[in-house]
Amino acid sequence: PYNTNASEILYKNGFKHSAWNTLIENRVSEGYQLLSERGIQVFTIDDYELENSIFINNEIFGAENHLATVPIRNNPQGRSTVSGFSINHEYAIFHRKTDLVESVGRLPRNDTQNQRYNETDENGLKYLWENFRKTGTDSSRKDRPKQFYPIVLSGNKIFIPEMYWNDENDEWDYDLSQYHSNDIIFPIDSTGTERVWKWGVDRAKKEIAHLKCEIVRGRYEVYRRNYINDDGKLPGTWWDDSAYAAGSHGTNLLSSMFTRDRLFLFPKSFKAVIDSLKVAGAHKESLILDYFAGSASTGHAVIAMNDDDNGSRRSILIEQGDYFDIITKPRMLKCIFSSQWKDGKATQIRNKSCIIKTIK
Repeated sequence: PYNTNASEILYKNGFKHSAWNTLIENRVSEGYQLLSERGIQVFTIDDYELENSIFINNEIFGAENHLATVPIRNNPQGRSTVSGFSINHEYAIFHRKTDLVESVGRLPRNDTQNQRYNETDENGLKYLWENFRKTGTDSSRKDRPKQFYPIVLSGNKIFIPEMYWNDENDEWDYDLSQYHSNDIIFPIDSTGTERVWKWGVDRAKKEIAHLKCEIVRGRYEVYRRNYINDDGKLPGTWWDDSAYAAGSHGTNLLSSMFTRDRLFLFPKSFKAVIDSLKVAGAHKESLILDYFAGSASTGHAVIAMNDDDNGSRRSILIEQGDYFDIITKPRMLKCIFSSQWKDGKATQIRNKSCIIKTIK
């Protein structure tokens, strides 16, 4: 429940903030107890209760387990407000249960992203060349002194010279007197700032075949092979795919499955739920709990994910609204029967078994 008039549901939107906070804190606390030690919670909300939502979840999970707050462009047309701004987005807040969760799940790349990996090695693996010099956070020499070392160019090959770590000076000792200064490359950028290489000395020596040197704008640059990850790309912190639009991929999807329009106000985009589950690490054997089930978007997403990778994920949906018998349960029955609907009729049969148990 978003606690706004724009998201009318049975939980009496318009609560004072304190009452809403109590409602959410009680339920998130219970959900926390049920969550796996390696589990991730996804909590969606809009601007009206964003700050309270982050505070409550940080209190329960710990601020150190707040992985990200991701804006999702779920309403490209916009929703008018009294302030004069048009609201185009909501947020997905990701919290892990413990530090046993070392990374989040990956998302599929689109065709444009896949085309960037336009090189193929001797084993048929795809990769692209990227600069070996590190940029951004922790990229200066003082941040990672052991990753500041010379690379020597000899003919068409490069190698890492012998060197020894000097604890007193916090730097590498080496003898480069036999090499021409033009053939010695350090991770110094075009502004003269001392950066670092992306790998340490040992790994660079081990994977030297994955490095190359080129002249770019009159200076030597070292590049490394960046292999495509078959699991996909790291999720960004801004989701703006057109498939995240709640109207075309939420409301319209429900309209195709049922003969009546507007059975449920503001259903989430089916694609946004799937990607949220992927980022939360919903592997083939996962059990997913949604205790504000609404129109059963989460349950539908779980069925679709199983169809996509032959998984056996299970979902538990909890809902107390009258629309449980009108939309929540019927939608689950329909998506089990078929993945394609038009005007309330299935256009193909799914031909896969599934068990639904209803407890009241």
